[in-house]
Amino acid sequence: MIEINHCRVGRYECSFGENSCCYLAAGDFAVCAAARKKSSSCFPLRHYHGITILLDLDAISPEMRKQMEWYGVDLDVIRRYICTENRCCILRSEPTIAHIFSELYTAHSVPDTGYLRLKVLELLHILTRLKNREDVQQTEYFNQHQVECVKQAAALLTQELTVHRTIEQLAQEVGLSPTALKSCFKGIYGSSVYAYQKEYRLQLAQKLLLETDCTVAEIAHRVGYENPNKFSSAFREAAGMTPTEYRKMRPIG
Repeated sequence: MIEINHCRVGRYECSFGENSCCYLAAGDFAVCAAARKKSSSCFPLRHYHGITILLDLDAISPEMRKQMEWYGVDLDVIRRYICTENRCCILRSEPTIAHIFSELYTAHSVPDTGYLRLKVLELLHILTRLKNREDVQQTEYFNQHQVECVKQAAALLTQELTVHRTIEQLAQEVGLSPTALKSCFKGIYGSSVYAYQKEYRLQLAQKLLLETDCTVAEIAHRVGYENPNKFSSAFREAAGMTPTEYRKMRPIG
């Protein structure tokens, strides 16, 4: 049994045990042996849109295997590389795979399941040649202690927006070295510590602009900006408009 995953939006965390947490980012394609039992999974960015395909190689008949070989699909090669060697391989933002999955995301409008089989056949054609690709990455794992410390750091960044910490201070609070914090944070959330906090601040600012009557200066302070002008500049850079212009989008009533 093999498991194929594609992440379209968000981020997906899989834990296979104490020292094996790994992550899929938007655009990533991963394939592994389904025997690698997950102990837990979650969505670090609190949202996710993707597709999972489970394929039982033993359920494919000899006749079907012969037909697949005509299309260049060798299930024995896939079995040895993925299942026998118990691999978890990732391709990041690969155009051909992105095209195949873009059609799968709209396949709900196609009533014929034969169309879905054709798309899976395309994926199996790629998997047959996976061993010889130079862009295949072996999964980068983080241990559970690192993950818990980094999630604690993320909570501090989002719950205490008016507190300004250096990387060194934040690392000391959660019990990691600055280097480990930066590396693991990037692996879990897909961005640097400060970029993550900045994005959270601006998302919260958008919500406050639309749902409250607080002034721009008050909102700037609530999301951690001491200078309202710096807040307005950062907001405009991210949203393409000033906070005042954004507030005009608020529905009447």
